[in-house]
Amino acid sequence: MKVIDRRKLPEDRLATTDETGRRVYVFPASVQGLYRTLRTSVQSILIVILLVLPWIRIGGHQALLFDIVERRFSVFGLTFWAHDGPLVFFILALLSIGLAFITAVWGRVWCGWACPQTVFIDGIFRRIEYWVIGSHIKQRNLAQISWNGEKIFKYSIVWILFTFVSLMVAHSFLAYFVGAERLVQMTQHNPGQNWTIFIIMAFITAVLLFDFGWFREQFCIIMCPYGRFQSVLMDDDSINVSYDTKRGEPRRGTVKPGEKEGDCIDCFRCVDVCPTGIDIRKGLQLECVACTACMDACDEVMEKVERPKGLIRYASEREVSGGKSSYLRSRTLIYLVLIAVITGALAFNVSRRENIMITILRAKDTPYQVVKEHAEDGHNVMGNEREEIINHFKVHLKNQSFDDTTLKMELPGTWGQKGVEFITQSDAFGLNAGSNMTVHFFVKFPPDIVSEKGSKKIQIVFEDTNSGKKYSEELKLVGPGKVE
Repeated sequence: MKVIDRRKLPEDRLATTDETGRRVYVFPASVQGLYRTLRTSVQSILIVILLVLPWIRIGGHQALLFDIVERRFSVFGLTFWAHDGPLVFFILALLSIGLAFITAVWGRVWCGWACPQTVFIDGIFRRIEYWVIGSHIKQRNLAQISWNGEKIFKYSIVWILFTFVSLMVAHSFLAYFVGAERLVQMTQHNPGQNWTIFIIMAFITAVLLFDFGWFREQFCIIMCPYGRFQSVLMDDDSINVSYDTKRGEPRRGTVKPGEKEGDCIDCFRCVDVCPTGIDIRKGLQLECVACTACMDACDEVMEKVERPKGLIRYASEREVSGGKSSYLRSRTLIYLVLIAVITGALAFNVSRRENIMITILRAKDTPYQVVKEHAEDGHNVMGNEREEIINHFKVHLKNQSFDDTTLKMELPGTWGQKGVEFITQSDAFGLNAGSNMTVHFFVKFPPDIVSEKGSKKIQIVFEDTNSGKKYSEELKLVGPGKVE
């Protein structure tokens, strides 16, 4: 196994590959400092959120659920179905432009602080290696020796723990797609009863083991597209992990006669702690994930040699060159305007969305019918006739919640006393979660209800018997106009 020689990094290729293109392994040293402490706190919070969020219920439903099979989605109390797909455009656009804005302002802060690749590798997997094997030097030495009892034992412990963590992450990830409670029920049965989910779980676990346990920085360097996009999204005002060349150069050991030595003592401590095997002193590089490890390492050294901290710090190219950066510039302002517009559009569409959608349409037949009926008093026919108007409607009902319900159709106010009545098989309609139905009904009313122009608008009410919420809909009655 080839390991990286941090004092002889190649200039013409990736530091993690040799002359033949084969992988060179990186064993970064651990580091302590302000940013290490902050990143540990952020990583712990993110990991807890991943593990706990599927078990939190809001409005009786899982806080985040993306049940693709059943085509239902729950997002912090809001319920969505497949027909709400257009809302996904706003969400994806908001995430994409939001990431572009963050990158334009703070560089690759996402990679170093919140990317799952960094959070799990740096927050859990490398800590397991430090705990079982020891320091980066012990890890490197163990990797280079031939297989013996100690190497087999320690690597077995490491990979058993890796597998346990990967299984936990895989199950937590699946809980977002199949439901936490349902997942627990599945784990209590034979895998053969849920073969599809079991195979998916095993596949995700294998991918996590391969990536977090072995592939690691190669994913960031070779496969992740975000690293390629950063050169387009960033400019000279973007904040990055930067080495102050004016202050640090010429570094110790490279000072020529007549030159003043810079603050860099060329200790290679910044290179020792880098998880992607780069030398930050060579400038911003594609492989840098802005993990801040070199910042803490350099500050530690500067403190020991009694020189100011910040030789490697968060700074833009313009600041390092002696200029002054601005957060608000044309690029970031455009991003902010787009974020505001998309957020407003998303909020508007979500605010207009109801759990029960009701659409009333006039049926495809004659606008109205005039019928003559005998006036009755109980069972006794009075002998005189009266005219009644009948309108035919159809109502389309859609239940966009995750709960079955019953809708009851009512005629409010005094319309019933004026002779307006519904003609339908039932005034209550059972509606399952996520389902829809179309119901035909008739409205019968006296001719004097309509105006001289032959129409009259009235309100009808649909009551959700589960929640008690009432939905008022407008109904336009038509009949023969009055001729003077």
